[in-house]
Amino acid sequence: MFDSNSPRKTPVKASSVLLFDRAMRLHAIRSSIVRAAQELSRLSDQELADLGINRSDIDQTIERYI
Repeated sequence: MFDSNSPRKTPVKASSVLLFDRAMRLHAIRSSIVRAAQELSRLSDQELADLGINRSDIDQTIERYI
């Protein structure tokens, strides 16, 4: 697939590596976000209101990350 011994034609820019690292971190926490939102969606509307959370915000978050 990739030959690690082949010479690189263009150097990898540090910004590219940082962007890739950030994307991988976001991808890794995505399932945690969905899991947390699903847990919150099990609460009653009153319990959510006490926490200052709208049910529609939870639904939008789940849709965004699925």
